[in-house]
Amino acid sequence: MSLAQAISDAEARFEARRRAVGLVVAPLLFFGLWWLPMPSLSPQAHVLAAVAAATVALWITEAIPLPAAALLGPALAVVCGVAEPKEVFAPFADPLIFLFLGGFLLAEGLARQRVDRRVALWLIARRVVAGSPARAMIALASIAYGFSMWISNTATTAMLLPVALGVHATMRSVIGDDPDNRRKIDKFAGGMCLMVAYASSIGGIATPIGTGPNVIAIGMLEDRLGAGLDFAQWMAFALPISLVMLLIALAIAVRRFPAPVARLPGLADEVARQLAALGPVRAGERRAVVVFLVAVAGWLAPSLLRLLVGATHPWTIWAGDVLDEGVVAILCSSLLFVLPTGDGERQPILAWADAQRLDWGTILLLGGGLALGKLTFATGLAEAIGRGVLGGLGPLASHPVGLMISAIALILVLTEVTSNTAVTAMMLPVLIGVAQVAGIDPLPTAVLATIAASFAFMLPVSTPPNAMAYGTRLIRVEAMFAIGVRLDAWGFVVLVAAGLLLVPAVL
Repeated sequence: MSLAQAISDAEARFEARRRAVGLVVAPLLFFGLWWLPMPSLSPQAHVLAAVAAATVALWITEAIPLPAAALLGPALAVVCGVAEPKEVFAPFADPLIFLFLGGFLLAEGLARQRVDRRVALWLIARRVVAGSPARAMIALASIAYGFSMWISNTATTAMLLPVALGVHATMRSVIGDDPDNRRKIDKFAGGMCLMVAYASSIGGIATPIGTGPNVIAIGMLEDRLGAGLDFAQWMAFALPISLVMLLIALAIAVRRFPAPVARLPGLADEVARQLAALGPVRAGERRAVVVFLVAVAGWLAPSLLRLLVGATHPWTIWAGDVLDEGVVAILCSSLLFVLPTGDGERQPILAWADAQRLDWGTILLLGGGLALGKLTFATGLAEAIGRGVLGGLGPLASHPVGLMISAIALILVLTEVTSNTAVTAMMLPVLIGVAQVAGIDPLPTAVLATIAASFAFMLPVSTPPNAMAYGTRLIRVEAMFAIGVRLDAWGFVVLVAAGLLLVPAVL
């Protein structure tokens, strides 16, 4: 049995045990907290604590699929009398859910017309790459970073890993049969695949729709604090943070996974061949890009108008009232079902059969996270947990910097073993409650903790892009762990620095 197979079998056994533990722990937590006296809580908050604890256990252990747990939690809250069904399930129709849904549909439209692959290959074929494997890795990471701002990091990784594997195959065919050279090529290719995954996760933090935690955070902040962060406001602090992290990741990768040769002439030929196989740009591709650009313009319009003509101008007021980001996403994505590809057949840019392949589970997970988050505030549970955490942290939690550092460190650890969306959904209400009890502005801590949830770099199970990179069998667990630890450490430093210098100046 190979080392990769042994690791895979060991991970499978670990995952099976983890799920079995979850099926036992979740009901124990539910009934244990149900029967545990909690005189300081209202009856609804007491019951919700049991429901939330069981849901979190299911999320952490993945005993049942995450979307199923996200639906089960709110349903149990209704059955146990926490609130009425309309109140509990209303967050599943929150405009932010439709923003994410519209973003998924726009991304699917681009993918169906093969715009994403054409752009990736075109960029790698540029003269600046010039057959250099190191530059190809940097180019692939940069493309992954840019795409994941607008489409899911999982979809971005799935799109670009075949390109990386194509580069790897080309290198092996050109370099010859020397075993030593092949080992060097395989090591470099593993780093290239890992950088695609990492860059996809890093790029997702830059925009509100880049990843699920951002959507959950914006919804909670608007609901609880009245802080309606639009595209421009979010990107004002998230884009610089993500750019710095991308540069750090590339610097580490280039040193850890050196290119075996400075230049590989066959690389440019292989990429050019794949690009030529796509044929000329079709009308459907152009139309999909136009629709996507219209959506981006609609998302940015309120902020741009506020900067250009002032907050009190009628155009700015109209844009703020009408151009809700979820509405823009749905309107533009709906155009994809109407506009024909223009390739001779009356086929729409996006068919409903394509939409059925969307990651509906993530959308349900977002809805469940928003639902439980709102209930924790409505029942007073978040405030009670905040007081408990505040007492546990002592003087550290009563200082803005101390609370921020504690929150970032906690989320960085949790996100390595739990879905970043689930971590955000279960921890953000607690952090906001802690800050409010301590009399601290929760906004900086909340946004930095949200970004920290996307810094999952250490393990294959930390995030789907990591698992996909590991699935190529070109990267070993110990290598991923080693580079992931360094990236997490740098991420902690970057987030703390941003919390001290950047975020207060922007928000």
